[in-house]
Amino acid sequence: IMRTLRFLVDGETIKPDPTCDFTNLFSDRRFDICAEFAFSSEWNDKIKVAAFWSMLDKEYEPQALDDKNSCVIPSDALKRASFKIQVLGLRGSEKLTTNKLTILQTGGRR
Repeated sequence: IMRTLRFLVDGETIKPDPTCDFTNLFSDRRFDICAEFAFSSEWNDKIKVAAFWSMLDKEYEPQALDDKNSCVIPSDALKRASFKIQVLGLRGSEKLTTNKLTILQTGGRR
């Protein structure tokens, strides 16, 4: 069973998809949790990578996004009360970076 958290990326801003349920992430830790992204046109033709950090700013292995603009969130990132997520896009010398978004494991956000 795979749970999916959806994010909206508009230019350099990432935010949770308001139609997606971000509650009870702790209880789903026995399953993989996938991050799925919807991108604005600035991101077209870019190689996209999602980066994850712990609440103590420990960085986890960045995840390349697949052709569905999704990846599995590293399980270690889900072990504490929150994690941070950011997306980076590269094409040649062009680079796009979103803000770091904090996701609270209780379903809220900071």
